[in-house]
Amino acid sequence: MAEKDILEKILLAHADVFADCVNALAHGGERRLREESMHPAPTESFYQGKRKKRAQFCDRSFFLMEEGRIKAQYFIENETQVSRRQVLRKASYQGGAYREQLESRQPVYPVVGIELDWTSKKSRIPLSLRRLLAADGAEEAELRLIDDTGLRLYHMKNLPDSVRVKFTSDMGFVVDYLNEGNFDRRREQKIVHVEALCEMMEALTKDTRFTEMVGDLLDRQEKGEEIVMCEYIDMLEARGEARGENRMAELIQLLLKDRKYSEIKIASSDKQKRQELYRVYGI
Repeated sequence: MAEKDILEKILLAHADVFADCVNALAHGGERRLREESMHPAPTESFYQGKRKKRAQFCDRSFFLMEEGRIKAQYFIENETQVSRRQVLRKASYQGGAYREQLESRQPVYPVVGIELDWTSKKSRIPLSLRRLLAADGAEEAELRLIDDTGLRLYHMKNLPDSVRVKFTSDMGFVVDYLNEGNFDRRREQKIVHVEALCEMMEALTKDTRFTEMVGDLLDRQEKGEEIVMCEYIDMLEARGEARGENRMAELIQLLLKDRKYSEIKIASSDKQKRQELYRVYGI
């Protein structure tokens, strides 16, 4: 989980991908954030622990800049295990960012946070501070005096098509594959961040084909060539076919060694039997 979280951070470190995620998820597809207007913001803030101040880190944060002035700060958290008290973590990040502005003479700017859930399950955690407090026994007399904090939680493996179609960056490849199992919609789309995308796809799918091609793709990019998804798909399929032929050849050799001649005939035409034998022989 930690490795996957790191790879998600790497892809989101690119300003175009970060802006695209916020635009597609939080702004309904409006190009509110643009790559050229994004500037990396601190991911570290502090809170008072039992004995001393402690640091807390959000995953990725950018300032939205306009004419040299901060218009807003955005942060994105990647979650591979969503906590029931997630809204408190968001509130602490926002509180730390607002605390930094307390003694500044510059205009106060908004701090916006969204959470990306990469698990396969839809979470039922409280999506606001008031709901969390109510669930833990807070009474209405106090609840009505609370300044509420909402939690924008997006389930990346359960995004509707109407949302996914709004992605224009490399993250669009990721969300389409997680939800549809293919890149068909984006066959003609250019891949910008080849290495980060390939490594993230392997981390999410456990399919090593995605990173086996990184070297070749980077070499082509360095020569000034553009990589579009349809070429990437062709390379993936070629790798898959070659791997399948190698697995089949290895299986036949092992079956011949064990003199299981009837199994060879069945495996050559029965995919389910072939997969079963792959598991038996550890291929």
